[in-house]
Amino acid sequence: MNTQAKMESFMHSTERPTDIPTPPPTDVVALFVKSSRTLKGWKISTLANFASVSVSTIERVERGEKVGEEALDKIAVALGYDKGAFHTPRIPLAPEKALESLVETYGHLQEVPVSPLNTQRAIREAARCDGILVHSPDVPETYDSDIANLREWIDLASFVLCDEIECSDPEPSRRKLYIDILGFVGEMERRGLTVLSGVMKVEEPGSRSLRVAIISVTPKLSDPGAIKRTSIFVDRRLMSPSNTTFGDFE
Repeated sequence: MNTQAKMESFMHSTERPTDIPTPPPTDVVALFVKSSRTLKGWKISTLANFASVSVSTIERVERGEKVGEEALDKIAVALGYDKGAFHTPRIPLAPEKALESLVETYGHLQEVPVSPLNTQRAIREAARCDGILVHSPDVPETYDSDIANLREWIDLASFVLCDEIECSDPEPSRRKLYIDILGFVGEMERRGLTVLSGVMKVEEPGSRSLRVAIISVTPKLSDPGAIKRTSIFVDRRLMSPSNTTFGDFE
């Protein structure tokens, strides 16, 4: 059963009391764990390794079977949530409200293919876009300057590749710029970050389709499987002039 079908099944399931604290139902935990794992681009084995539980434990959780609280806590922490998130009693939401919350959380997401930002071609593709969005929600503040500098590097590449710029010897200049950017990305990776890039198409009402470069930066410590990721999910609501650079979004 796919995620949409599970949502529909949840909507039409027997209503539960909404005035008595109860643990989250196993079917809700199953849907939440699988959705969270999918958004991270993790295989079941990746989540199992990071949570220090068996693959069969993850499979049982995602089938909606009962699992011990200790295992649920390990899985919650691995996915970035607090202990108790999957078993602490609470006043449950009515099915309609629960579905509304799911849609608000997941309904605006768009899947974007990504790959490591480690080739000149990847840099060119990012630099030729109409805008850039750096996605780094889990990166510690200590890396803020690195992320800002990476944005400036891509912005500079966009400026250099602009057709209006005349250069007497463009290819060597571009090649050196690419090498410098790749060197900077390599240094970020040595400092414990994974840097991926992709291109997201955005349809603006009443205007042309825009191409936005998505740069994903994640810590290797908390997201060890990122280097093998082939896609990420980006909230379309982030596509605004305040969140992007070097594009004309007016």
